[in-house]
Amino acid sequence: MENKSPFPKVFDNPSLGEAMSGARISDYMIISGTTFGSWCWGYVFGKPVRGPAAAMAGTLGLTAGVLLAYQNSTGRLMGWKENQKEISRWGTTAEREAAEAQKKLDEMSAAMKAAREE
Repeated sequence: MENKSPFPKVFDNPSLGEAMSGARISDYMIISGTTFGSWCWGYVFGKPVRGPAAAMAGTLGLTAGVLLAYQNSTGRLMGWKENQKEISRWGTTAEREAAEAQKKLDEMSAAMKAAREE
């Protein structure tokens, strides 16, 4: 049983490269915000060793931000979130599949036409 997503699918199973190239400015803001916020938290509450605590907290914030941005981007590409910008950039899965099928039909008809002419 296939899950029906509320928005059109851009990719059925986007790769890491597709997900990162589909990231929006808001995704990069999430990454920078969680990194900076975590670094500040580590600095404020890591009093005996502020530098290392801030660095570790910043690293954890960066990791969390990247994972959240990846989740948002793949959600849009798979049709689980609003994705109008992605559709205008890449089209939908159905459109690409239809274009590939038409290309194969055109190749087959050209081959059949060439075979008849021989």
